[in-house]
Amino acid sequence: MAFKRKETVIEAIDLNGITPEDAEKRIIGGVKKYATNEANWSSADANTPYLGSIIGMGIESSNLADITMSIERQFMTKMTKRVPLNADGSEFKLEAGELGKLRILDGQDALAATAGLSVKMLMDLGHMPKNDAYLTKVVSFAYITTVGDGYKLNDALKKMLSKIEKLSGAEKDEAVSNIKSMAASAKTYLDQLGDAAKLAAARQKTYNNDKGGYDALAKELSVVADKLKGLSASGDAGQIASLRAEEAEIRTRLKMSAAKLRVSEEVARQAGSRSAVEEGKVAQIKASLTETIGKAEHC
Repeated sequence: MAFKRKETVIEAIDLNGITPEDAEKRIIGGVKKYATNEANWSSADANTPYLGSIIGMGIESSNLADITMSIERQFMTKMTKRVPLNADGSEFKLEAGELGKLRILDGQDALAATAGLSVKMLMDLGHMPKNDAYLTKVVSFAYITTVGDGYKLNDALKKMLSKIEKLSGAEKDEAVSNIKSMAASAKTYLDQLGDAAKLAAARQKTYNNDKGGYDALAKELSVVADKLKGLSASGDAGQIASLRAEEAEIRTRLKMSAAKLRVSEEVARQAGSRSAVEEGKVAQIKASLTETIGKAEHC
């Protein structure tokens, strides 16, 4: 089985017959057309983020669906049997069946922020055998996002430092005040990053806030559903149509909230512990940010 794109034929191969490293290489190669940061893409490894122009490959979020489709086209799997989860079959899960095209269902790729995490996703979903040795080299989603936040903060401080050099008088005084405030925020971030327990507590707070928002939307949807039940025999077509529109709007918001909640839940769950490779990533951003904070504090 193969597909053709720009005169290049890509053979889809069975995920059960290749190594995680082989899958990783194919995934990285497949995202080349979406990457804008050539330096990062050309040296990308399992832990190079897809998103971002600082440490990532420069891929825009609007292209993430295309990346998932690229992964689907490259591989075959035995997880092809559709098992309905509801009466009308609109929702289903995949179980082992005949070898066929890889299918990644809606939302399953939410945490696949790097090639390594994409391979982990394929393992978690049963498309390829779990390989613990490979997974020890993969930075968790929690630390991909956390370290990424640090690099964004460091970049913002550097840009402000560069700007200050060109200012004078009142403009410079204002800029210095702003950068010292930014440096203080960066020190708070460093304090959290230096203590996994503090980081986990901060991420848990974010999760709790997101959970509160999700629960509030779920309650709104329940209220609208109850109203619709009460109007079902009334014949008031106008009111029913209005409530149906409101219900659809709330469902859309609830779906987006659920995706955000899944991300914050995963970060909160993983932030409290670190692997050796994650410790290395943390040490790198701490060193860079500490140096930049020092320069900002001496403006």
